[in-house]
Amino acid sequence: MAARTQVSLETTMEPTPDEVRETLDRVLQSRYFVNAPKKQKFLRLVSDYYLRGRVKDLNEYLIGREVFDRDDSYNPSADPIVRVGAHEIRKKLELYYQQEGASDPIRLEIPTGSYEPVFARCAPCVEPEPETTEPAAAAAQGNGEAQIDEADAAAAPATPLAAPKGNRALKPALVAVVLVAAVMAGYIWQLRAELGSVHEARNAIGGPLWAPFFAGEDATLLVLSSPPVLRLSNAGDTDAILQHSFELTPDQARQLAETMQDNFVIRNLPPTPRLVFTPTNYTGLGEAIGAQRLTELFRGAGRTVQLKRSRTLSAEDLRKHHVILLGSVWANEWSGKMLVEEDFVYTGQATIENRRARPGEENEYRSRFDERTGALIEDYAIITVRPNLSTEHRAMILAGLRSAGTEAAAEFVTGKTSLQQIERRLAELGRPSFFQALLKVGVEDGIPTTITLVALHELN
Repeated sequence: MAARTQVSLETTMEPTPDEVRETLDRVLQSRYFVNAPKKQKFLRLVSDYYLRGRVKDLNEYLIGREVFDRDDSYNPSADPIVRVGAHEIRKKLELYYQQEGASDPIRLEIPTGSYEPVFARCAPCVEPEPETTEPAAAAAQGNGEAQIDEADAAAAPATPLAAPKGNRALKPALVAVVLVAAVMAGYIWQLRAELGSVHEARNAIGGPLWAPFFAGEDATLLVLSSPPVLRLSNAGDTDAILQHSFELTPDQARQLAETMQDNFVIRNLPPTPRLVFTPTNYTGLGEAIGAQRLTELFRGAGRTVQLKRSRTLSAEDLRKHHVILLGSVWANEWSGKMLVEEDFVYTGQATIENRRARPGEENEYRSRFDERTGALIEDYAIITVRPNLSTEHRAMILAGLRSAGTEAAAEFVTGKTSLQQIERRLAELGRPSFFQALLKVGVEDGIPTTITLVALHELN
């Protein structure tokens, strides 16, 4: 019976075209999209390509022309309008499914790093019986998970499900099967929601990227960077701390106040603001978000990770555990203390050098910034898988030139679409054990909006 239930769920996961249209209409009529014509146009376009079986034709240039009315001179590399628009839509969809769409039977997603829509079924659409027999009710109470909501019961049709005469005993069994199926499907959706498509990403755990990290009994070490930074002084700092601080000039203090405006820190600055060196208190935002995504991936596979700061990591840790390092050598010194000679390396000029450039690749990659505001608009990141200090264990380094690149690298190795992409590329290379992947990352307001796999090199 369990095998039959599983097959039934798998064959009903793909929504029909009519269900796709209904799902899209519900989203567009919600308060998050009803007064947003560009966002509506975006979702209608990608959904239309989905229904026509042409999602592979979707790209940034096409969307820029069709949705945002860009002309023939449109250059996606210089104009991030599509990436920004997609990022805003993802945020609105997340809000919609937390509120109005929380009970929608099918959900619309636009995975990060892709413009292809995903229509995912949450649970089978089942009409519950208005009168539940005692055995079925006992089954619902016994498993502690499946309950029929009163509102759903009120909305059910007055006519009960028909059962063959003389076989009324089948009705409780039918209801029990329906409840079990609903619980199983609900659990599947919960895994999807926790990781944003990590349910599908788990299929790649057995591949060359993740399989070694899930082998054995020891927990993988997840290592956060702890770079030395300067922070603003406060009234709690002792004389010993302030002895090695740096005083801001009046012009610097004014610029600081204009940038941060009226927040708590500015309101509570001492009369003479100072900068205090702190080597142990902080990590990057991208590293923190990356740690969350990786922890959820391991949790979804029933495994655990042990979080450590880079400053407390030891060589003995590297010998005894698989390790995932977040942050480049600029923030995490252990990222440069391994055994294998690499193709992509970080330089003292805050660039990535390509030591073995192949046709179509550049010799050096650097971040790009808005010339007017100084905001980061493009970063690069490296995914490195190599042996750690013991060849029995592996190290994965997820590191951007900036923190946004590190976040993007963590997102790339935990996302459904990107995992499939890197798995295909690894298969083309004969599934090497050790490799480096170079990523190009579009950034808007400090948030990665697009992630492109630029190159993949095997490491010997």
